Amino acid sequence: MSADLFADWKKEEETLGDPRHGGGHGGGMYESPYGAGGDAYGGDNSSNDDFDFESVGDDAQKKSKEEEKPMFEVREHGLKVSRRKGFTLCCMDVGNGVLAMGSQEGMLLRCTTEATDSSGTIEEIMIEPHVAMSNVFIDPTGAHVLISMENGSNFYLSTGSTRPKKIIKAQSLKFTCVAWDRQAGSPETSESVLIGTDSGAVFEAEFDGGKEKSFKKVYQISNQGPIAGIGFEHWTLPSGDLRYYVMLTTSASGKRPMRMFQFISGSSGGLEAMFKEYTNPERLRFQELPGDVTTAELRFYSKQERERAKCFGVLTGDGVYHGDFVFGLSSTIENVTLNTGLLAYPGKQATGRGSFTPPISIAVTQYHVVLLFPRHVQVVSKLSGVVVMEETFDSRVGTVNCIAVDETFNTVWIYSNRRILELVISDEDRNVWKLFLSKAMTGTGDDRDFEQALSVCRNGWERQRVLTAQADKLFEKGEFDRAAVIYAKTTRSFEEVALKFLEKETRDSLLLFLLQKLKSLGVEEKTQKTVLCSWIVELFLDKFNVLKGSAQDVDAHANLLFEFKQFLQDQKSHLDPATTFNLISSHGRPDELVFYATLIEDYEKVITYHVDRGEYGAAIELLRSVETSKIEELWYKYSPELIIHKPKEVYEAWLEAATLNPTRLIPSIVRHVHQKSGGGDTTGNTTKSRSVLDMAIRFLKFAIKQGNRDPTIHNYLLFLLAKHPDERLLISFLRKKHNGKHLFDIAFALRLCTQNEKNRACIYIYSAMGLYQDAVEKALQVDVKIAKEMAGMPEDDETRKKLWTLIAKHTIDAGGEIKDAMNILKESDLLKIEDILPFFPDFVLINEFKKEISESLEVYNDRIDQLKEEMQDYTQSAELIRADMQQLRKRCAVVSGNQRCELTGQNLLGKEFYVFPCSHAFHAGALRQEMQKHHNSFQRQTVKQLIQKLTELSTEMPARTNFFQRPLSAFTFLNLSSSEKEVMTPGAEGGNAATTAKAKNAAKEQSIAQEREMVQQKLDEIIASECIFCGEVMIKSIHTPFISPQDEINEGKEWSI
Repeated sequence: MSADLFADWKKEEETLGDPRHGGGHGGGMYESPYGAGGDAYGGDNSSNDDFDFESVGDDAQKKSKEEEKPMFEVREHGLKVSRRKGFTLCCMDVGNGVLAMGSQEGMLLRCTTEATDSSGTIEEIMIEPHVAMSNVFIDPTGAHVLISMENGSNFYLSTGSTRPKKIIKAQSLKFTCVAWDRQAGSPETSESVLIGTDSGAVFEAEFDGGKEKSFKKVYQISNQGPIAGIGFEHWTLPSGDLRYYVMLTTSASGKRPMRMFQFISGSSGGLEAMFKEYTNPERLRFQELPGDVTTAELRFYSKQERERAKCFGVLTGDGVYHGDFVFGLSSTIENVTLNTGLLAYPGKQATGRGSFTPPISIAVTQYHVVLLFPRHVQVVSKLSGVVVMEETFDSRVGTVNCIAVDETFNTVWIYSNRRILELVISDEDRNVWKLFLSKAMTGTGDDRDFEQALSVCRNGWERQRVLTAQADKLFEKGEFDRAAVIYAKTTRSFEEVALKFLEKETRDSLLLFLLQKLKSLGVEEKTQKTVLCSWIVELFLDKFNVLKGSAQDVDAHANLLFEFKQFLQDQKSHLDPATTFNLISSHGRPDELVFYATLIEDYEKVITYHVDRGEYGAAIELLRSVETSKIEELWYKYSPELIIHKPKEVYEAWLEAATLNPTRLIPSIVRHVHQKSGGGDTTGNTTKSRSVLDMAIRFLKFAIKQGNRDPTIHNYLLFLLAKHPDERLLISFLRKKHNGKHLFDIAFALRLCTQNEKNRACIYIYSAMGLYQDAVEKALQVDVKIAKEMAGMPEDDETRKKLWTLIAKHTIDAGGEIKDAMNILKESDLLKIEDILPFFPDFVLINEFKKEISESLEVYNDRIDQLKEEMQDYTQSAELIRADMQQLRKRCAVVSGNQRCELTGQNLLGKEFYVFPCSHAFHAGALRQEMQKHHNSFQRQTVKQLIQKLTELSTEMPARTNFFQRPLSAFTFLNLSSSEKEVMTPGAEGGNAATTAKAKNAAKEQSIAQEREMVQQKLDEIIASECIFCGEVMIKSIHTPFISPQDEINEGKEWSI
């Protein structure tokens, strides 16, 4: 940037430095002579209100307004174009925060909206020296720029490039307006661009990768002058094709009126195909607009980036013609725009038609229109026509040229030859709801105005005011039902609204209000819900009473009943059961009472109702339809009554409800059996009584099959089976066991069977009790075959023989043939002929069993011979034993004089010792000490006691001359007698020193010696039963380490260095 561009900086500061101008520093705030401007919507709550609102929240609303920023505010941009030498701003456009400024000197400035004079990001691009620019256009992405020169040259400049490219096909044309593809365009490619020219021609162009891709003429409007404004939109059809819509305007000149043309494509084809459809003048559709202006500027507005336009505005001589867009599958020229109208210029009527100067340029927002006049700017509400802001330009601004709109950020820019101003918009919809509401409350207002007011409310306070006003208006008009629905959405006092409906006696509307209010309550408002629900129930019931019996009332009653039941079902958790029951009962609605009780699962009330009315089947069906766990206690409570009247249904229901406790159903079964079969007495064997037993028996068998082990169930089933005429059922039950045991009281079973003369059953009970003799005796009264079966059940032969004897005796006593008695001998395998002979009469021929007697005698003879052989064998064995004993008396062990103890290494003969057949010999003390390691605690205690006893006996008896006189225990075996031990004692045959004692001590010494010998024998059995090296002790010690843990530690210490 050249330094001389700022040569006039100081001069301008001196010229504009008057304090009245409020400063002119770069980036400073443009100070309005009117400050922040007034609130045209009313700074207080009464400025635009011709109706009353609730006062709740007004203070907070006023405080909020005081803190809000101005809705529209003019600020000066930090870039002072007037300070640039050789640059006179004549045209400008903004897109995506990028400014493109053209000058009369042929230079283009490009920078961001944040740039200032001091920043180095301003691009200076010379297009054509000394040739003024007529227009500059930048796309919504800020990447594509079109420049039109006064000499008819046109250029394209892409982002990142400073070398514009001339559009050859556009030579000698002036671009008057451009419509970019806001939805599909990107920084890389512009997609389709429509360009309007001063000759009335429309061109379609496309730029890609910084180059001109195509440029062609698509339409020509004849005799209409230049194209003043153009815009287009497209949308996708369900088929995937694009549909296009184009709007363009032409300016008035002389007798040529201002016109607005509209084009819409068919189902397919691009822009060129669409325009071809309108080559026929008869198809062309246009609208003449009032007034006479040189530039019929056209503006589209979309709220979001890359969103289709929502509304439009056209600058005319009398005002701004504006409307909304509706794009869809069925859009046509006639219905693509709606809510169209002419927004008159404020003050035009006051000044008169001849003296009023129309705006230079306009901008359109969602709810406002910006009007740019030569000396001031106005913002007018599209809804009310009220000027919401007016700002007069300071002289420093110079001559204003036009308005530029950034369609990406929806910012509005005003530029002059000296300054760039931004119209800052803050929450333009903040008070729009008041305008819609004011319109709705007038005589011409309708529901759409209320809906629009609600759609722009920004908080709950505003929404409540709109809803309350709408409800009040509907109530005044007598539309009570609609008013009730809306009142329920407001915060208006519940009591006040309810009283309004009560005063008008519109109970149906009141009911509707309560229903809607109930829906609006929160989860935590349980008490309020309960109160409302109770009132609603009362209103429903009153409505039932009002209905009459006509055909129309019948239909109304059916609809009301459906609504009432649906309400009960939906709100059952919020209804108070006691209150609801009382209300329904007081109005005599038993069916609804049952319905509600069923809903809240108060099944006891429902069942009681059915039982009281004798509707036992309905009660049973209800019990069957509900999960058993929820009504189990009700089964036990009502079964005694229900089973009397509907036994079959009750039993079937019990079988389905498998989780019931059969034990608790026993009283019901007992009552049924007692009443219907005369206490269970079936002697009459009537079909009815047998059916009663069959049903009860079937259920109890089912319970047992399901695994019931309760003795009560088994005992009562036994009772019923004992009453049943078919004894086979009883016998089959008696034979079954669980884990080898009966689950019924067997004594009770025997008593029942005896009382009911069930003899066959008694037989099996006796056998189960182990009373086989009683079982056989009872069986002999019924059937001999059963007796034989019983006789084979005992395990011991003696008992079975006894039972078979009874059978044989019975057979003989009953006059049976001898052949039958012989068959019993064969079947039993235990009886002999001699066992049954006593039962025959004294005078009976033995011809029939002579053979059996002979066979029996032969068996006895053989047995006698066998016994003789056994006696001879025993005699021979006794002789051999005597011979062995004689040999054993002569057996001895040889011990050498130098033999040593295997444990101590000392001479063996020096102390008492043990010698074993394996030739190992041990001192007695050493062997006892070693064996202690292998004995258990009991054995060690026994050894200790025996040694102590030997010591006591030794003190009472004179010492022997030498220790060889006691037995050598090495030859003492556990199976030898005391006489055999004496044979193995050295010196036993020699004389004893004690024999020389006096005769009076001989008996005592002999007694002590015998006792001592017995104690010594017990001690030897424990200590010297086997050799410690050759016996089991050595085998068991294989796991014992050679060195004990402590010895190992000590050994390690000795070897440590």
